Amino acid sequence: MYRAISILTMLKTVETSQFFDRSTIINFRSKWPAGTLFLSVLLCSVTGSVLAQQSSGKSELSRPSLEAGTQQLVTLVKKAIKQSGGDLERSNANWVFAFSTGHYKSDPLGAQAAREIATQFVNRVAVTGDSVTARAWELAPWSERDSSLLTLKLGSDLTADKARVSALWPTSSAVGSAGGHDTERAAASFTQEFQNDAGSVLILLTNTAASVGAPGEKLLGQNAPEYQEALTRWNRVAGTQDGASLDLPYVVKAPSGDVQGQLQAVVFVPKTFTAAALSQSRTALLGSQQNAAAPAAGPRLNPLPFIILLVLIALGFVVWRLLGGKGSGGGSATLRVGDQSFALRDLPQGRPFCVIAGPGYQSESQTPVVPVPGLPAESVAELSRQGREIKVRGTSETVRLSSVGGKVVAGDTVTLRLKPDQPDQPLEFSGEVRSSSGVPREVNKTVNVAYTLGDA
Repeated sequence: MYRAISILTMLKTVETSQFFDRSTIINFRSKWPAGTLFLSVLLCSVTGSVLAQQSSGKSELSRPSLEAGTQQLVTLVKKAIKQSGGDLERSNANWVFAFSTGHYKSDPLGAQAAREIATQFVNRVAVTGDSVTARAWELAPWSERDSSLLTLKLGSDLTADKARVSALWPTSSAVGSAGGHDTERAAASFTQEFQNDAGSVLILLTNTAASVGAPGEKLLGQNAPEYQEALTRWNRVAGTQDGASLDLPYVVKAPSGDVQGQLQAVVFVPKTFTAAALSQSRTALLGSQQNAAAPAAGPRLNPLPFIILLVLIALGFVVWRLLGGKGSGGGSATLRVGDQSFALRDLPQGRPFCVIAGPGYQSESQTPVVPVPGLPAESVAELSRQGREIKVRGTSETVRLSSVGGKVVAGDTVTLRLKPDQPDQPLEFSGEVRSSSGVPREVNKTVNVAYTLGDA
């Protein structure tokens, strides 16, 4: 073990540029037949060193910090359903998560925390036959797409369905958002929408349960007739003095140290909770899901030799390609973005190789621009290569990457897997921009990405 560590330490001190010069590699191979294996080990060492580098100066949400609050929310909801005459252990439910999005631009980690709470809740509680619904609200409810697309019925493949749930959650503020939110108006609207579904549970997730509006903005208020009428059919679960049902603390990992944040949940349950009966208890169904996801028991084999073999085969292939090996996906592969083509061999690793923007945009970094008529004269997305994948990152606050191939994008980044001669993958951008006169204009544009074999 000590010798292996010493060898790796020695390899890490070698300047890799000495070996990646083509003539040097060929020389090295002719003098030492085991050169390929040595280069494989060297590549493994360098790769491990690169992967070990951690980004600095960036704040990140600590997902584990939300687990305790999620469990408290589960317990609170179960108790509220029981008080309304229901039995969640024996009944299906429609879980309606409504997100206050007015603060999303100024507090992206708080927005991420709200989506993470909803995802963790569904993973802990939801079973086959349940529905999950997403809604968004600020001073009034709003939707970034057709509301019929924001409900997912969980089927027999529960693990796969739960993996798709996070795509329902809103990832941005409303178009033209002025910030703020009206909690009572949202509650009145959503309870009215789901009044005929006595198996629904409405969970408002917000940075504060108190309504917040700009000076002079008229908020609904708790004495409004429509809100009071909602309370005749739904129970607002009491909790904190400021109107929340539950505080949901979380932690942000920052370079200067941990920062404490907090969300609040406001929960509404029908006065009389009734829903379709489950075939088994919810606990049993959740246990079945966990058992199905767990690997089958069998003889315990040491995977290390197989892992080492696979790594050496993969890295040996990389070295073979560096030494002049030919094959599909190499120098003859072409990536087409919109009406421009790029040779795959020329694409840099890990940094943008092109920018999607409207006509008239000039890239300060000299990165090639793919102009798309109808888009504003600003960068709306950057494409970079990561191995055999293409990373697409939205860069505009007004025109966002909304879907890829008809699938909604959660967040502002998506990864495309390169497969030769597969159908085009359409990147769909949508938003609203204002002209110089201040008139809003809706933008919906599609940019196709394709990967083919053949000279660029």
